[in-house]
Amino acid sequence: MTESADFNERDAASYRYWIEEKIRFADLDPVGHVNNNAIGVYLESARVTLFADAAGKMYGGREGRQSWVVARIEVDYLKEMHYPGTVRVGTRIEKLGNSSIVVRQGVFKDGELAGLARVIGVCFDMQERKSMRIPDGQREGLVALAGPVVQD
Repeated sequence: MTESADFNERDAASYRYWIEEKIRFADLDPVGHVNNNAIGVYLESARVTLFADAAGKMYGGREGRQSWVVARIEVDYLKEMHYPGTVRVGTRIEKLGNSSIVVRQGVFKDGELAGLARVIGVCFDMQERKSMRIPDGQREGLVALAGPVVQD
């Protein structure tokens, strides 16, 4: 499955799934803006929350054997962000494979785009220590929350 052709990563309206994160004073670097590591935490929080919501619990499926691991992450830092405030992180599925997912994420502060990410995640069997097929129920939940995706 791949994303619908109408996706515009710079347009907040293109994202389906949203979380809000508070900018903490501890998120700042010596220059006084939000550090790139803090932005990574905002992005991770959005993904973890999406997977938990799609599965009904964080380690859904297969009796707690399943989790998600990041195989690749690309982040573009586009605009400084400062304390205090909140950010909104939008997430949308780009591609959903048998055991992997590609998501696009946008970080917005005060309605302005501050960062973009593309993340490849792999559904992971915690006992076997290898990738596993995304459970059907979770797959349906992911599409419902962060789709739409269309068939290849």
